[in-house]
Amino acid sequence: MKNREHTLKYFLIGLISAIIGAAIVLSCFYAFYLLPAQTKAAKSSSASAGITKVVNLTGSSTSTSTAAYNKVKKAVVTVENYQKPTTESSDYFSQWFGSSSSSSSSSSSDTVQLAAEGTGLIYESDDGYAYIVTNNHVISGANELQVLMSDGTKVKAKLIGKNATKDIAVLKISMTKVTTATFVNSSNVQPGQQVLAIGSPLGSDYASSLTSGIVSATDRQISDDPIKLTAIQTDVALNPGNSGGPLINMAGEVIGINSMKINSTENGSESVEGMSFSIPSNTVVATIKSIVNAASGN
Repeated sequence: MKNREHTLKYFLIGLISAIIGAAIVLSCFYAFYLLPAQTKAAKSSSASAGITKVVNLTGSSTSTSTAAYNKVKKAVVTVENYQKPTTESSDYFSQWFGSSSSSSSSSSSDTVQLAAEGTGLIYESDDGYAYIVTNNHVISGANELQVLMSDGTKVKAKLIGKNATKDIAVLKISMTKVTTATFVNSSNVQPGQQVLAIGSPLGSDYASSLTSGIVSATDRQISDDPIKLTAIQTDVALNPGNSGGPLINMAGEVIGINSMKINSTENGSESVEGMSFSIPSNTVVATIKSIVNAASGN
């Protein structure tokens, strides 16, 4: 009888110990695992239901293309081509509005109108003057040239000289504090290289517009009278007004001057996309030197 009582006593003690141990284990499991998980889930649910937060990035938020653009953009200008009304235009309006030939002649000789807009690049500053390179076709037929700076300042420009074959013209403005761009060796340009174009597509309303692409080829032969040159082909978007603006690499260095694009096949039967052409910087620099030397009599 005593043995049975002792056995029952030990059984109850073991059972109670097991229950207490299990309770302790469950309490620890809840305190150290379930409760933190529930708290975290509650916080996550609360955050998702609230206002979206802005997270600070650990890296730089300025991209390579942004840095390249910022390096050059102040050296890019809009070139405005002003021309006198043609005699034919004056005679046409005279017929319909009764203007005398003398008044038409006076109007034609005294008034200039904005005929075209393009882009230019400030490449040098010296002795109170800044020098700008642009395309010859941008300034073609101009009676007066004006330059719109990146800060909105507008100044008159003087044509130093031009080369129709290379489609390059050099202008001069009276200005001391300007940002100039840097030309680099275009022989190092390679197909597949990322490039950016800066310009004024459709005129000054869209000045300093930026487009991007890659180099498609480096030795395209362009022969479109009077232009004859070897050009860099890209898929960068160029539009009327981009002519004369810089083509730059991702370091913000000028590798070319944008000149033209192909819109359609020769017979006009098919439209064409992504075929733009730029004058290589080596050609630009050599042409600038020859124009300036000719103008100075050297």
